[in-house]
Amino acid sequence: MLQRTNYNPGDDELLGLISSNSLKRNQDITDMLRLLMNIDKGLSIFLDGDWGSGKTYFVRSLKVVIDTLNTYPDVLPAGIDMIADNAFKGDTSWHCDYLPVYYNAWSYDYWDDPLASIACTLAAEADEVRLECEPSDRKVIKTALEALIELVFNHCFSGLGSAIDKAAQTMKAEDLLDAFKKRSSLRDAVAKAVNLVLKERAGKLLLIVDELDRCEPKFACRLLEELKALFDLDNVVVLYSLNTKQLAHVIEGQYGAGFNGSRYLSKFYDITLPIRTVDMDDYLTHMDMNPTFQSSLVIKSIVEAHEMSLRETNRLIDICKPKLERLDDARSTNGAVFRVSFMDTVVAGIQVSDPAAYDRLINKGDYSVFTKEVKGSKGIKDCFVGIFRHCIKPGDYQSMVDDENRIDELIDAVAALRWTNQFDKKNAAYKTIDEVENGCLIPMIERE
Repeated sequence: MLQRTNYNPGDDELLGLISSNSLKRNQDITDMLRLLMNIDKGLSIFLDGDWGSGKTYFVRSLKVVIDTLNTYPDVLPAGIDMIADNAFKGDTSWHCDYLPVYYNAWSYDYWDDPLASIACTLAAEADEVRLECEPSDRKVIKTALEALIELVFNHCFSGLGSAIDKAAQTMKAEDLLDAFKKRSSLRDAVAKAVNLVLKERAGKLLLIVDELDRCEPKFACRLLEELKALFDLDNVVVLYSLNTKQLAHVIEGQYGAGFNGSRYLSKFYDITLPIRTVDMDDYLTHMDMNPTFQSSLVIKSIVEAHEMSLRETNRLIDICKPKLERLDDARSTNGAVFRVSFMDTVVAGIQVSDPAAYDRLINKGDYSVFTKEVKGSKGIKDCFVGIFRHCIKPGDYQSMVDDENRIDELIDAVAALRWTNQFDKKNAAYKTIDEVENGCLIPMIERE
């Protein structure tokens, strides 16, 4: 059954990852908590990692841990209690004085005004805030909400929550317009909204900005500038999750050749921290795949060859899993293992990494796409040799896959037999493979 790849794991899945520590990230979360608890005032942090290093998993897991610590300190799930033990040594309260708010910048890069999207994110968080407050606080709350409501109206953004809806219903249109005109600035109103969100919940706001390096360049630059101006506050820590090198390229594309993107970015962070890439064996285990299986070795070689992100790895696994599960159930022959574990998995890798090349292979019979994929990566080619070796005749024939030229001939023959409709090429491929294998591989390669 086709389904959307799970780019954004839910809180329950993240809790499961933390409880089992299946991605070996709990110590990293512990270290980040220690750092946060030692920040005296406001700070901007760049959490730097390559695409595919699992940054989104990490920052969203961090949010889940902080939310859980501050909401259910007496009944912490497995994994989080160990993190708390290590992060808050000597402090049994296990209270992290932060309210974490997750902001996916890429989800908003079609907006003209990045500040408006930040305001809406804060407004959504304010939905959980009760409007029951002291009379002296009502003016501040009302002013902040009015500013956010005005942004909502301007950007046709609906459904921000019951708290704002209730506030809007109690105010006349004239009051709303008057308040909008009188407020000193939009930034001031949003800063007041920060205090509204934090009221009686935490001492500081942890704004987690994710996916900035995937945004349209103009939006990314404006967002950085707005956040620098807006959140230079003692009660706000901004944690950017990004690939610094990629974002520098984005910035250079915005400002033109010769512009130093890395130097420009240095204006927007106080410290930068590297993030460890998720180990692929751990990730495959998390995805219910045995990392020692032949198919997993092929997947790992494809991921490495194309430097795939976890999103792309998810797509690859989602495509391969149904066939691989049927293969395991059938206790299949060596020919079936070669076809499914190697050929079909390599084709899935092409589908994910280069859709245009995949179209040429599948719909136009350009089998050079497959041969280039296999020959172009030592890891993938080694997988071909390792799996193909089990399919050929014993004795002297085994030595044929030790000859580099013969290996290339066999790769070409496998691809031509599978995808070409030209009789001469298919016949030559048939003879090449028939020379070395026992007769069960050819029909397996040819079948649709």
